[in-house]
Amino acid sequence: MAASPGSEGKSLEFEIRGGPWEALHAMVFYAAVICAILATAGVSRMATGISAVALLFYSILAVFSSPTYLVIIPEEKAVVWERYRFFLPLRRKHPREELEEIVVLESSGAPTEGDEKRSGGSLAYSARVYLRWRGGRKRRVFRSEMSSSPAENRTRAFLVAEALARHLGLPVSYSGQRRMG
Repeated sequence: MAASPGSEGKSLEFEIRGGPWEALHAMVFYAAVICAILATAGVSRMATGISAVALLFYSILAVFSSPTYLVIIPEEKAVVWERYRFFLPLRRKHPREELEEIVVLESSGAPTEGDEKRSGGSLAYSARVYLRWRGGRKRRVFRSEMSSSPAENRTRAFLVAEALARHLGLPVSYSGQRRMG
């Protein structure tokens, strides 16, 4: 997720990665890889080779031409979901009145002071930030990155939650999730 520079009066924009759209097209990409392996192994070379190339280019186009953004408009106290599907925009505006709270969900392996010195990522810690609507529906606006350190992920989650709370006037609730196993 990346934030564009903005001050108090300007809109703030976050890119949201992941979700069902990207997961589906990641599976299409893996199907292209399997077709390429089958083509090199001699299994219907022409059909699997052409399928591999077609699926590969389709999946790359689908993922990179279809970002999702959350735009915070402070002067209107609203958020706008901007989805692009093959460069075609789909926008949906949600005023502050529809939103109930910001939920920050952290795993039980929260980073400590010593974690700030480590540069590698840790799969033991995860942080997610959700917007909750009045009807109880939640939408994820931040997910920690696997390549970042736990301290960096925690800082980013805090900054996203703080920006949403400040611009929209929403309460923030923090909770921890227990590890399985």
